[in-house]
Amino acid sequence: MRAAILLVAGLLAPALCGCGSVPPQSDADARRERQTDLGERAQRAIGRGEVGRAAGYYREALRIAEATEDFPAIGVYALNLAATYQALDEAALAQGALDKVLAEPARFEQPLVVEAAGRRALLALQARQLDTAEEWLGRAERDCAPASCKAQVALQNLRGQLLLERGNAAEARAVMVGALAGARAEGNPEEEANALRVDGRAAARLGEHGEALAALNRALDLDKRSGLPRKIALDLIALAEVEIARGERAAARDYARRALAVSRAGGSKRQQEEAQRLLESIP
Repeated sequence: MRAAILLVAGLLAPALCGCGSVPPQSDADARRERQTDLGERAQRAIGRGEVGRAAGYYREALRIAEATEDFPAIGVYALNLAATYQALDEAALAQGALDKVLAEPARFEQPLVVEAAGRRALLALQARQLDTAEEWLGRAERDCAPASCKAQVALQNLRGQLLLERGNAAEARAVMVGALAGARAEGNPEEEANALRVDGRAAARLGEHGEALAALNRALDLDKRSGLPRKIALDLIALAEVEIARGERAAARDYARRALAVSRAGGSKRQQEEAQRLLESIP
């Protein structure tokens, strides 16, 4: 599931009458305006790399939505909050935000439920809880009706990651053929990069190092264009692993150092630890 944070729609502008006075707001209008302001502040904070501050804005927006049982807003802000917590490596808090949707899915539109289930699968996958990831991914796939669901490519990428973690590298590569085609047809560079990363890692597992390097370098280029530090770090870590497997220690060390620098700048402790582990493993 994509790691990009949702942009809250439905921004409100104050209505002005012909004489220049502003009509009094209802309580509902004031709440919506406050939620919109919080969502915009969160997006600006994310743009500055202040993900923790963004989480605070989303928490407050979610609180306001819950106070009035505004379920469409609850769904959007809960997913935004989960994404920020995931970016902060706060898996338990991210899961709690997702439960706002997943505990009562009938109250929310199907795309939000699919997004929440897919992100829940990703959290489990990152924790190497593969059976739990399988359960949530299966639920997301079942609920993703082809005619209206726009998450098929993201779910295919998740399926490929899960297959790879289960040791089915060849099957993961087969799934990525469809994911790559779908991402390119949609013009979705983030999911295209995700698919290339899975394909590259799978190729490396099969000993196809040339193909792995080609795929991972294409993913890195796309993620740089999109300005996604966490994805860039993932690409660099994967490239370091391939170079280690090839016995290219200097190249591996360079990629691992770059991954460490990017992950420090991006604030991911988990990625910093992985990059440091790689550096220490290179003789």
